Amino acid sequence: MFTENYHDQLSEAEKLIHSQEESNTFRDQYSKLSKEEIILEAESLIQTADVKTSYQKLLELKSQFEAIVSAEKPAQIKAWIDAGNDARDFVPPQDELKSKLLDIFNQFQKLREAEKKRAEEEKLANLVKKKAILDKIRLLVESEETESSLVQIRDCMREWREIRNIPKEFQDEVSSQYKALIDKFYDNLSIYNELKDLDREKNLEIKIELIKKVEALKNEQNIRKAYIALHKYHEDWKNAGPVRKDISEEIWSRFKGASDEILNSIKAVQNELDEKRKSNLEKKIVLIEKAEASVSVWPVNNKDWQKLGTELDQLFEEWKKIGPVPAALNEETWNRFQTARNSYYSERKTFFKELQSNKKDNLKLKIELCEKAENLKDASEFNKTGEKFQSLQEEWKKIGPVPEEQNEIIWKRFRAAFDHFYNRRNQWFEERKSQESGAVQSRENVIKKLEEVIAKSEKNFTFADLKQFQAEWNNSGFVSGKKFHSLNTKFQNLIDPLFQSLRDQSNEDRKKTVTEYVDNLNQSSDGKSKLKSEQRRLKESIKKLEEEISTIDNNKSFFALSKNADAILKQFDDKIQKLNQQKERLKSELSIVEKAL
Repeated sequence: MFTENYHDQLSEAEKLIHSQEESNTFRDQYSKLSKEEIILEAESLIQTADVKTSYQKLLELKSQFEAIVSAEKPAQIKAWIDAGNDARDFVPPQDELKSKLLDIFNQFQKLREAEKKRAEEEKLANLVKKKAILDKIRLLVESEETESSLVQIRDCMREWREIRNIPKEFQDEVSSQYKALIDKFYDNLSIYNELKDLDREKNLEIKIELIKKVEALKNEQNIRKAYIALHKYHEDWKNAGPVRKDISEEIWSRFKGASDEILNSIKAVQNELDEKRKSNLEKKIVLIEKAEASVSVWPVNNKDWQKLGTELDQLFEEWKKIGPVPAALNEETWNRFQTARNSYYSERKTFFKELQSNKKDNLKLKIELCEKAENLKDASEFNKTGEKFQSLQEEWKKIGPVPEEQNEIIWKRFRAAFDHFYNRRNQWFEERKSQESGAVQSRENVIKKLEEVIAKSEKNFTFADLKQFQAEWNNSGFVSGKKFHSLNTKFQNLIDPLFQSLRDQSNEDRKKTVTEYVDNLNQSSDGKSKLKSEQRRLKESIKKLEEEISTIDNNKSFFALSKNADAILKQFDDKIQKLNQQKERLKSELSIVEKAL
């Protein structure tokens, strides 16, 4: 015996369709709305009759609103910092739109709860009504047939059709009771066979029409609409009443076959959508991996943070262009992508907090450099101080940024000290340069005068004469660079031989004096003893000079690679030359003493 049961197939189709309901359909629809537009859209949902769908839309509007709020936060933090506040004390500005959305959401929650309560109450009331109709039908089945029995059963069937949803847990039981009682009524109906046959012919017409309607669903592109219509037609079929037994199985087979085609078509379309969603999932996983790779290493400066933010925004734009993914993975996929984006905003906030803290430390360091520069700005040792200012400038470059509102102030302070010093130094060099032209003429005059005196060859120079020329030379004023070296070399080439001549003459006089001194010691009562004592003194003096010469000679190697090596080495050589002259003089005296012994 066949049964007209299609409940399992419809349930399977319903699960298939419901499993693919996509919240991101609304997400794509709302992704480009501003906060103001989101509020307007949310307000319009309050007036809609379909509370379930409207609630899904509202949830997505709320999610999109929160995404915009998160995206606005970095700029708000920057504005907070630029206003001179500490990032660690950041307080989001009051957002009236956020409060408004929350009010709408709370209103909708109440509407949703009221709608749910009303629907449950309506279903329970419908269950009571249908049970009452079952009791009426049962009474008709158990009672004797009358002329009005068929009319009464038709009224019951009409009332039954007019009652819609009942609680799901009672649907199968109530439907089975209804069909069994109707079939039993018609099976027992015998007195008015003609009326019974006429009624079954009308039921047949209804069912044939339902078959046509099901077959017409082949042209419906929206699989959800097709399922809803098919479900309704099956409800109408159950409520239509029996047909003649000889065609009952055949008419059911036609209806079931048409329904199977629609369900197979729904499954085929759904399978195609499933494949598309799988493809979309693969694309979105690629974007997720890119986002996760981008946030795996955090930037260290503001420019790179901006660059990373742009990269993530571009990935989000690509995300919105890709269609839905399998519903089972929808939230997981979205949450994974959103986690990468949220981690960016969170870490960026932390970075700017630390940056602001570092900016305050940097400000302290730059204030210290300003104070050092201000202490040096009036120094007169221009070369050494200039080097110190260069060192301060290098330190300044190594210090990071300071709070925005202090940046220009602290730089101007630092620059003012620099400008003050370098203006003084430039002025000093200008003044010295103007004086130098007169100094060159003065030195040339000294050289000319000395040349004239030497040329006469009549002058017997004394040390006093030469010291007078040397004093005039030293007091002739400052001359720099190559000009000084040229004039100084010419002057020294003139005066050095004159000094040497006087020294040679002085050495001869000193030698005579030492000889007389030794003769006097030798003629004294203890002359030999005094001469030996003088010998020891001279040897010790010579030894000390030799040690001093050796020390200076060793020190020369340490300065060979220094910045001013030539000048330093010349000073050492001049010193050694003088010490050697002293040593030779002492040796000459020692020779006189030893001859006397």
